[in-house]
Amino acid sequence: MSNIDKISGYETIPPQAKNFPIKIRKYGISGGVTPHWHEHLEMLFFLSGHTSVIVNGKTVKVSPGDVIVVNGTEVHSFLYAGELTEYLCLIIYPKFFSDIDAEGTLIENYLGHDATALGYAKSIYDAYTEGGAVNAMRQKSLAYALMSYLTENYVAERMTEQRRQRRTAALDRLDSVLEYVSLHHGEPLTTRDLAAVCYLSESQFCRFFKSATGKSALEYVSEYRIERAAVLLSNTDLSISEIAAGVGFLDQNYFSRIFKRHKGMTPKEYRASSTKE
Repeated sequence: MSNIDKISGYETIPPQAKNFPIKIRKYGISGGVTPHWHEHLEMLFFLSGHTSVIVNGKTVKVSPGDVIVVNGTEVHSFLYAGELTEYLCLIIYPKFFSDIDAEGTLIENYLGHDATALGYAKSIYDAYTEGGAVNAMRQKSLAYALMSYLTENYVAERMTEQRRQRRTAALDRLDSVLEYVSLHHGEPLTTRDLAAVCYLSESQFCRFFKSATGKSALEYVSEYRIERAAVLLSNTDLSISEIAAGVGFLDQNYFSRIFKRHKGMTPKEYRASSTKE
């Protein structure tokens, strides 16, 4: 789920076999997921554990039974949970709506504890796990029933073309910043540096980034550095001090404190647990 190896926030979701228009999988996560976006409709159905999800800059605490909807081109991320959170992730590809006049329809992001929506998701997942042509048809029919239910009860707005263009421009601006961070995270970074990337004043940039991602730019930089450090701890023999310096932390003790805050364990403990896996 993490997009830490990407240089922008755009997530490419590969097509299904025979261009099947929906995808459902079960995931378990205890860490965070950096801000990203995609053109697909994504629905998250939480089964166990507790975490926080940020969609369009708004943070929502979720618990078992809750449903989150992420419309296409909406920036979203997970905060560090500290406990295993299991959920079903249903992705509906844009072509699913190709013969329906649903362009610009946005579903509310937080549906709360909706047993009907969760029931549809579980049935779709059961059909997916059973497999076969009949169950593939069942998945599609259930997905249509779910979307019919959501559009009847949870439509937030119908986005105009002008609004869509503004959102696309904002995403392009955000991507330029995320790309810059991915390329320069080992160097000193300030909000002034990042503001210059997208040609905004420092105050304008801080408001823009917080509104788009739900966190400050420097919080994101710190989070990105920790995710890069986690990858290096798991996949290289570099010392912890080398990794800390390489991802932009000049003080190893400070790095260890921030790492533990994000991952729930020290860098040394994280490396040991990764080696066991």
